[in-house]
Amino acid sequence: MLAWTFEARTPDQVASLLRALGRHRYVREIDHRIHWAIDAALANDPRFLPHAFGHRQRLEREPGLDVLSRDPSLWRPASIDEVIAALMAFWDPGFNGIVARAQLHSILDAAGFEFPEHEPFDSDPDDPPHPELIELNWVLYPVDELDAERHQGAIQAMAEAGEEVDVSAPVCQEGPCLSAIELLHGVDQGELVGDFYVWSEEPVSYADYVFRGAAKVAGLAEPEQG
Repeated sequence: MLAWTFEARTPDQVASLLRALGRHRYVREIDHRIHWAIDAALANDPRFLPHAFGHRQRLEREPGLDVLSRDPSLWRPASIDEVIAALMAFWDPGFNGIVARAQLHSILDAAGFEFPEHEPFDSDPDDPPHPELIELNWVLYPVDELDAERHQGAIQAMAEAGEEVDVSAPVCQEGPCLSAIELLHGVDQGELVGDFYVWSEEPVSYADYVFRGAAKVAGLAEPEQG
């Protein structure tokens, strides 16, 4: 995968970008997930309380459940509204943000998680920290499912680039690693302390066209491929 860096410097800009990445005409599937610790930390919010309560009930039913594990059931599907609500809660520069971050830190510490040591938005992509608390994933239509009229822009971009393309393969895209470090220390005085990036599989020209369109819709400068 290759990464594209976006000029999303504030939580509001990140929110606009994430909405744009889920609304364009090339996205076929969206899979966003939230870790149980997020629900627990934000249980005072009615959007997260039922999930936090459900997790506590599960612990009662399954006393042997290893909450430190990578068991996929410890994450739940989340809407973009829930994802943005969580990010805004932890990245809030005011008192509410202080409380949310303190809650998250306390919950992770009490559970026995080790806190990563990387700088925010600078984890090793080949060895991401555990747990990634918010997972952002999109799947684009494979080239052979694109409509000649509806998807003309990306088709033309690929033709001009002359890339070798696997026409039947869906194109998977991933958001940045959002671990405890990003949620607890990712914003300072209302601005992200690192670059917000999104990963994508090839074709590069396809992904680049989609990302540039999403950045435009979100009111951002064109992203840079890295």
